[in-house]
Amino acid sequence: MTSRWHGAPAVLELPPGDFASDIVWRMRIPVAVLDHAGHLEFANGAFADAGLAGLVLDNQRFLIDQEIEQLRREVLKQAHHRSFEVRAVYSEPAHSLVEVLELAQLPGWTAVVFQPQDQPGRSAAELPSAALMLHELRSPMLGVRESLDRLTQDCAGMAPELSAAVSRQSRAVTRLMSVLAGLGDLVKAGELAPKSRDGPMVSLAEVVGDVQETFDLLAAASGHELLVVQEGFVPAIRGDRALLTRAVANLVDNALKYSPPPGPVRVVVGARGALAVVEVWDTGLGIAPADRAVVFEPFVRLAQGADSSTTGSGLGLAVVQTVVRAHGGSLSVESDPVTGSVFRLSFLISSEGP
Repeated sequence: MTSRWHGAPAVLELPPGDFASDIVWRMRIPVAVLDHAGHLEFANGAFADAGLAGLVLDNQRFLIDQEIEQLRREVLKQAHHRSFEVRAVYSEPAHSLVEVLELAQLPGWTAVVFQPQDQPGRSAAELPSAALMLHELRSPMLGVRESLDRLTQDCAGMAPELSAAVSRQSRAVTRLMSVLAGLGDLVKAGELAPKSRDGPMVSLAEVVGDVQETFDLLAAASGHELLVVQEGFVPAIRGDRALLTRAVANLVDNALKYSPPPGPVRVVVGARGALAVVEVWDTGLGIAPADRAVVFEPFVRLAQGADSSTTGSGLGLAVVQTVVRAHGGSLSVESDPVTGSVFRLSFLISSEGP
């Protein structure tokens, strides 16, 4: 097919130092960003390599593909109803599935993403690992949170509406950081499962001690009493100390959130026959029987948590479940609307010494 590009470059220079632009540039599927008039502002290397410029743009870099232009107009027309609209069509002769997305930060601008349909998908081995992707997300999110912290300080004494808006964004970023941390723990626990039997010996009593050291001051600050009880000698188990500490910490954090002061919140560690057990007791409202089947699933937040001012990622109990299973253990919950809930981590005691 004859190109309609007439020699103009297919890739325009990306804005320097822009995080979103870096992502677009590195993507292996073609992406083009158009302004409000349908003019190409920049595109990535995959867009040029696929020869799409000559198919969908004229020599002035304006969109001329009628199907994509109609889709772009529909997306923009409905922008006042939703923050962005995604539609998909097959566009001939490009043989691609085309998605058009409104850019929330640039009103009227759209991103056109071309998903080739005549090429096999990338295998899992070719995709970046989940751990790597999470690592890449943490750095920019830390930068956003630091900027919001500075902005919060700068807004002190200004209009209440401005302070409230910054505060909302700060809470949203904090929750997103919590989600990233939880996803990282899930990935790490999943990778640990096949080799947990070869891990070092870990003292559950020391794990509970680490958690107590972390939460003693936090509990006191919120008016709670944090009680830790060790029932005799607790044999060690094989595993990952950091992940086990994270699992117990998630349970203690939840117990403090959902127990009215002064609590108490109790953590018990001991041996029960052939099992090493850690229990976390709260004095909250309890968990309804119907909710106990789903409470350990990712992103599940029960009504008492969603309606309160407490923050969370919805991943805490899923992380605990995954970590415990990776160590060959089990997680259970008993709950009563009057006395609260107890979460119990149980591990088979190894015949090996510590």
